[in-house]
Amino acid sequence: MNSHFPPYSIFVSSSDSYADLYDVFFDMFQRFWPDYQGEIYLQTENKEYKHADLNIICTKVGKHKAFGETLRAGLDKVPNDNILFIMIDYMFMGPVDSRQLSDLYHYFCQNSLASLCLTYQDLPSAGCSDRKDINKYLKSDHVFSYQIAFWKKDMLKEMALPHENPWTSEWYGNKRALKANLDIRGINGNASPIFVYNPAGCLHQGKWLPDAVKFLDEQKYKVDFQKRGLYRNDYNTLRIRIKIKKNMILHGLKGSYWRKIDQNR
Repeated sequence: MNSHFPPYSIFVSSSDSYADLYDVFFDMFQRFWPDYQGEIYLQTENKEYKHADLNIICTKVGKHKAFGETLRAGLDKVPNDNILFIMIDYMFMGPVDSRQLSDLYHYFCQNSLASLCLTYQDLPSAGCSDRKDINKYLKSDHVFSYQIAFWKKDMLKEMALPHENPWTSEWYGNKRALKANLDIRGINGNASPIFVYNPAGCLHQGKWLPDAVKFLDEQKYKVDFQKRGLYRNDYNTLRIRIKIKKNMILHGLKGSYWRKIDQNR
């Protein structure tokens, strides 16, 4: 990394309930990004985790009531101002392009971006005059997400109110990002993939998705898939949809806009 730019920290968002994914995630991390030698901050509540080939620091933030509160406590444990944010179920499924990643980090720093998304998303956007492989997201309902991205740590903290879960945080975080007019950009279809992974994750509703099972079988990596079970489309019931909608409404009533979070600082 060019010394002209400040270093970034890798932050893996997780919880103790996903401890069975730690080995899978970090074994694939090491397999497909073997040249990474830095620290990795793993979000945990009470668990400690070590990997023979990686320098992992567990945040051990204790038990909190919700995702947003836990995320903010974990980010406070990271010393650097810039982070590479990765959710624990975004399992790497191909080699990481370290050279391109370094180039994009320089671009992120040079332009003082709030965030630079490192996976292509088909969102309303406009090209950037200085880079043909990067788009600036336009104001829309989907400017913010928890896909793999570079973030200014303090800006990412603003995206999650303490009471929110990941889904309500994305929904209302998008509104906060628009209200604050954050400069969020992302790679477009002209860029070669930096991280190869399923943007939907390897799990859905806590169950293994078919492509993750197929991939790990092809890698001859043994996982007891029956422990979590396999996802079926019929899990998406009316009851689950009603529950999601109810959470959206309740979390919005608790506070959803930009400066509400000041009360919890």
